[in-house]
Amino acid sequence: MASIINLKLDGDGAWPDLIDRGVIHLGNDTAIGLSVLPHGMVSGKPSVMFRLDLPDGQVVCAEASWAVLAMAVRAIAARYGWPE
Repeated sequence: MASIINLKLDGDGAWPDLIDRGVIHLGNDTAIGLSVLPHGMVSGKPSVMFRLDLPDGQVVCAEASWAVLAMAVRAIAARYGWPE
């Protein structure tokens, strides 16, 4: 299956299904791991892996193709500009 990033360029209220659910919010002081897997895709193209360490010791990993992440980053930059 191809990588999908469901990008919300205006995140206010982006996920209303989370209102009544127990959500773990990792603050700005939380490190997010990011690793590049040079041949992570079935096609042999690179993918990226995000790692989130939860307060209870569990770890969440999410993988996406580098191409899909790059497209999302370009869309954010087109809307908000590149950070300084």
